[in-house]
Amino acid sequence: MKSLNCPNCGAVLSAKNIKHDIASCEYCGTSFRIPKSLTPEPDIGDLLLGADFSSNLMPGWQLFNEDKLTFHKGKPNEMRAKITPKKDEAFYLMKSSGLLDDFDVSVTLRFTEGKLDMTRAGFYVRFSDDGGYTVLVSAISSYQVGVFTKDKEGNKLVWNKILPWTSHTALKKGFNESNRLRLICNGTQFRLYFNGVLAASFKDSTWASGKLCLAVDPFDGDGGFALSDLQVREVPKK
Repeated sequence: MKSLNCPNCGAVLSAKNIKHDIASCEYCGTSFRIPKSLTPEPDIGDLLLGADFSSNLMPGWQLFNEDKLTFHKGKPNEMRAKITPKKDEAFYLMKSSGLLDDFDVSVTLRFTEGKLDMTRAGFYVRFSDDGGYTVLVSAISSYQVGVFTKDKEGNKLVWNKILPWTSHTALKKGFNESNRLRLICNGTQFRLYFNGVLAASFKDSTWASGKLCLAVDPFDGDGGFALSDLQVREVPKK
């Protein structure tokens, strides 16, 4: 059997670390599932929509705050943003042109500057004017999941907590560290992965479809963000 890399620390693991369909890293202690493809995550489906960020021409996506975005070719190509915060407001960087229901989305995120404990970014999914879900990670290696719904009068969106801010060892802390975020939305089931490691699994039936957004929230002080290799895929077949 071929060797593979730990999804958490990147160490090369030999075949002796694999027992049945579970592998354990002898360096950081992470254990993860090994499916047929020898990856620690569920197999990925066909690509539905993507963005390589080599330029601002991205069919299928609508850009926001374009004056704050720059595009950089390299390995990888990156879309970078520098955002000045507004009180209690996240900023869209891009949004899918169409509505999506079940999908598997992943992106690589790098925080480049900001106040360490206040800089966060992530996905807004199944989103519309009536609400949707939020998944954010922070530069201090924590994450939070919530859902927006309309208030009783139907005038404004109200955020409700699904999962509180929680630290996770699979997230790399600090600035200029690359973290791969992956969220699988399949009916009422949601699964969240960081760098190949399952971080959270929950069920919620509030919203069935909506737009997919990349959002950032510097919260306090100018924040810098870099994103690369955005992929939206079919939900993996069981």
